Amino acid sequence: MKRNKLLHNSGIYSVISLLQKGINFFLIPILTAYLTTFDYGVVAVVFSINAFLNVFYLLSLNGSLDRFYYEYKNDEELVKKLFGTIVTFVFLTSVFLSVIILIGHKWIIDPFLGNVDFSPYMLLGMISILFNPIFTIFQSTLQARQEGKIFAKNNIIFFFANITFLLISVLVFNLGAKGVLGSLALTNFIFFIYTLFNFGKEIQFGINLPILKASLKYSLPLVPHSLSGVITNVIDKLFINNLMSTSFAGIYNIGNTFGSIVLLIASGVNQAFVPWFNEQIKKEKYNEIPQKAKLLIMLYSIIALGLSFFGKEIIYFATPETYHQAWEVIPFIAYAFVFHGVYYFFSAPMFYDISGRGNRLLPFFTISAATLNIALNLFLIPKYGIIGAALATLISKFILVISLSFVYNKFLKIKYEKLSMIFIPLICLVISLISYYPFKFYNGLIIKTIVFIIILSVSSWFLKRDLKRLIRQETT
Repeated sequence: MKRNKLLHNSGIYSVISLLQKGINFFLIPILTAYLTTFDYGVVAVVFSINAFLNVFYLLSLNGSLDRFYYEYKNDEELVKKLFGTIVTFVFLTSVFLSVIILIGHKWIIDPFLGNVDFSPYMLLGMISILFNPIFTIFQSTLQARQEGKIFAKNNIIFFFANITFLLISVLVFNLGAKGVLGSLALTNFIFFIYTLFNFGKEIQFGINLPILKASLKYSLPLVPHSLSGVITNVIDKLFINNLMSTSFAGIYNIGNTFGSIVLLIASGVNQAFVPWFNEQIKKEKYNEIPQKAKLLIMLYSIIALGLSFFGKEIIYFATPETYHQAWEVIPFIAYAFVFHGVYYFFSAPMFYDISGRGNRLLPFFTISAATLNIALNLFLIPKYGIIGAALATLISKFILVISLSFVYNKFLKIKYEKLSMIFIPLICLVISLISYYPFKFYNGLIIKTIVFIIILSVSSWFLKRDLKRLIRQETT
């Protein structure tokens, strides 16, 4: 029996995503002891702006690579030209945009920084954003080829390099936010060099105009979509920084980091799901897709419930008192990202449409959700503080999922169980609100543990047949 590529690679990508992107989660007990809430706010603001910039540096060409690889993979020379064209163009774009931003940062970047200085904080962020896209492209080629082990090896090395530099800079040299940002900048530069040496033999440097034209035709309609996705994921920190304070942005960032564990897992699964999905559609095997989607959404919902129930105790135990308020946003953030996981499934048929119809329609929904998110942040943060920001994220992602559920099947006739995919997270979200009841500390912990075990047992009983089938499934 062959190994299930979707299950195997999903596990790899989820764990690696937690290691690479979740480094701050694992280091919370240490970093909160050495970083003030203001320092944490600085890091949150710079990372949020970097997320915006990354959209324009990559221009969603990593999505084009994923999609066109399946069209070209039987022609080795064409694949090398595809990889080389995208790498070359992205690097030239990154250099050009970095120069523009450095010259005009007073007008382009500084208005979003609030009390955060461009130099050294944002300058260190600029170094990261300049050198990271090429490594991202390299990793995208590995995902497209479903080479999960090599992908994992690269990211594990990245993780340990970053964590080593970070611990030295923060614990030994006491550099605070500069240490966190500087260690990431150094790691990205090293892995830029690493990528050129290891990826160079697999690509043909230079720009093939027909390939670039086809790639941009596919990717450029995704830029507004990618930008709107970033807005709904990170704009809340910038609003808190400007409407409240940088310190509150740091407190919110701790709670967001916990809730984002769901996003890291869902993103890791999606990295494996997309090439598997493309392969299944190519073979016209549609039936297994809805079953896996339902199972994974239940998994995300259970993980979010655990985070919602026990996040408060973990934060109280792992962080100084100045950070304790962070737990209040965890349930809303966690289930916002459960709905983001649902979004991945509904958007996959639209991304598959190589003619571009799906790419052109999808941004309409994501931009609308981003606009709603901005409006909700402006309205809810002054009224409810950091909880308002979390609610804005949850509501906008829920509305996006509801909207896409009506249109995705116009591109591929996949029979998702839409009601289950939407109501399972909603029911779990309602249950998670038990966390806000003012129990005594240990009484609350016992009650939440009992409820969680019951929910987990009932869910396992209902889904055990699907779970066994997923684990035992033979990949053809």
